[in-house]
Amino acid sequence: MIEEKTAFNDTKLAEELWRVSDDAFLTGSPWTKEQFRSDIQQPQTNYLVVHQDDKIIGFIGYAKVLDEVEVTNLAVLTSEQHKGVARQLLQEMLKRETANQVHSVFLEVRQSNMAAQHLYESEKFRQVGKRKAYYHDPVEDAVIMCTKLKTEVIKP
Repeated sequence: MIEEKTAFNDTKLAEELWRVSDDAFLTGSPWTKEQFRSDIQQPQTNYLVVHQDDKIIGFIGYAKVLDEVEVTNLAVLTSEQHKGVARQLLQEMLKRETANQVHSVFLEVRQSNMAAQHLYESEKFRQVGKRKAYYHDPVEDAVIMCTKLKTEVIKP
């Protein structure tokens, strides 16, 4: 089941997001619990989470500014990876934001993370640039990807 951040207590959600993120990334969570808590409280951000047996197993975080979205986090527990959870989260976010008249979605991904890049490419994301030495531990470039959403024009 996918739920939004509003279904959770901010502190509890921040702890769960950190737990998933810490497990999902080889070098641990790139964000602290406090950074997650602060981000959750921002009005322009949203988090969609997938849970199983009352435990969050994956999430996507993103910020919306006008008609653009930037994905800030996408993480799935190691034990649940390669089961379609990340795709489900990404597709749900794209569906919701298409309905919200978003035109572009951007994200950064480690240059070496080919599995994630293939997932994004399968959802029509394309490479639009690079950020040199964006990631640390280890230092690595970020590939910037973008997809354009087909939103319906609402006539007055």
